[in-house]
Amino acid sequence: MKPFRYERARSLASACASATEPTAKFIAGGTNLLDLMKLQIEMPTHLVDINPLSLGDIEETAEGGLRIGALVTNSALAADMRVRRRYPLLSQAILAGASTQLRNKATTGGNLLQRTRCPYFYDTTKPCNKRVPGSGCAARSASFSPRSRCWSGCQRRTSISTSPSWSCWRRC
Repeated sequence: MKPFRYERARSLASACASATEPTAKFIAGGTNLLDLMKLQIEMPTHLVDINPLSLGDIEETAEGGLRIGALVTNSALAADMRVRRRYPLLSQAILAGASTQLRNKATTGGNLLQRTRCPYFYDTTKPCNKRVPGSGCAARSASFSPRSRCWSGCQRRTSISTSPSWSCWRRC
């Protein structure tokens, strides 16, 4: 792991200001980010811990929707009666997407920041357009896995998603 500066955010404004650095990353639980740092796929020089901030609420909006805080756990979101009534598919997807232990720790913010689970992304000996744009996609070569089933849409459709959690995948 490369050296980095760690900062506990004191306010939303200070967290946003700190994150303007090109090599800064937000962290809360950070399990995905820390794994990527150990592999030197991600090398932030500054980590901004958002745990001290009040971002764990689900609030009504004036338009009739919900504002979901970045630190709301997946369990809390799936169990919220407003979500269950108005967005049942979201609640069902969260419940189907991970074990209870993971849902109790995982947050909505973490889900949005999570990188792909493609094994080629994690293998730094293989080319990966998501890791190094323009380098190619190992999943498209002869070692292409039958588990691969969907185009990722990344880098002008030159990558393939091999993640079994395709339904939880986020566009890059």
